[in-house]
Amino acid sequence: MKAHIQKPAAAKILFYPGGGTEQGQAVSAFCQAEKIPFQEVSAEHLGHCLGFLAGIPGFSPAKSPWEQPIPQREAMIFCGMEEKKVRQLLEKMNRLALSVQLKAVMTPHNQGWPFGALLAELEKEHLALHRRENV
Repeated sequence: MKAHIQKPAAAKILFYPGGGTEQGQAVSAFCQAEKIPFQEVSAEHLGHCLGFLAGIPGFSPAKSPWEQPIPQREAMIFCGMEEKKVRQLLEKMNRLALSVQLKAVMTPHNQGWPFGALLAELEKEHLALHRRENV
């Protein structure tokens, strides 16, 4: 019996919102300098699962449009990268004062999630964290 081993995702950073925002351009330039593929994700692609957007074989585009609230915060998703690389990139971003409000790493657990659902979860975590800090 042959095992079906899924090929790991190639390194890539997904950035929301797409559309050439000033912050998106800064993150794009950072990724270019670090030689990491960069892809902006627009609101029309919020229904696609993270695995599809990351380019993992076997994931399909959403069959229907995203009908939940449109996220308002910018987000950066690290795909196909080891923890050490993500930490290095975050340290460089901090030194450059390049801040993105929501950040996450693609995992086997969340790669099947609609992108919009992942952003909604990150927003909830962000609000809970900041509520605790202000208490």
